[in-house]
Amino acid sequence: MSFILRLKKLLLDFFPEATDALVYNHDVFDKDYAGDHTEDRDAKNPGVNANYSNRVHNDLNDNSGRVRCRELLTKNLRNFGRQQHYTEAEADEKMSRRFVSINLAKPMEPVGQYPFVLCAWPSFADQPYINNYRIYDDRVGETTRFTYSPDHEWYWFPQQKPTEVSMLKCYDSVTDGSVSRWSFHAACEDPTAPADAPCRKNVVVRSYVFF
Repeated sequence: MSFILRLKKLLLDFFPEATDALVYNHDVFDKDYAGDHTEDRDAKNPGVNANYSNRVHNDLNDNSGRVRCRELLTKNLRNFGRQQHYTEAEADEKMSRRFVSINLAKPMEPVGQYPFVLCAWPSFADQPYINNYRIYDDRVGETTRFTYSPDHEWYWFPQQKPTEVSMLKCYDSVTDGSVSRWSFHAACEDPTAPADAPCRKNVVVRSYVFF
């Protein structure tokens, strides 16, 4: 079974009510990587990212969560996984039911420095968000940030092991308040880590799950 099919099975096992999962992209984060970082879309190689975002953000918003899904279903824009061949009408039907964007983050070795930090729903549920635009040569992405609140509830994951996978929900089409819709997250500097602690090296796999 291929890597993508194994990840699809993992997602469908985790969400037993889901009908389909699309694994479409992955990022490798390695601050110390000395090789070629360049993306190669023809070879379905997204390259290596040497930067960690220490700015709290969510990868999508109400608009881009839907736009990105449609881009993948109908145009395969920046899809490094299984190719999709949906018409606009077929995409409308698929997206008329609940769908969610899920990121799976897995360390390649025990995390020494720059671990994940995550803000818990619903501590940020009722505050306004700030949209950011990411301009590519073939699409425009939108991410989300927010401002500080003393009501935020934070968790962090120091010394995360390769056997420990983080699951981040970056979008949920359900809007009635019954479920969390986002996972605001960042990398943070661990003040308890040794000065020579290795920086986090991990793989982040992006997907959509359909119900």
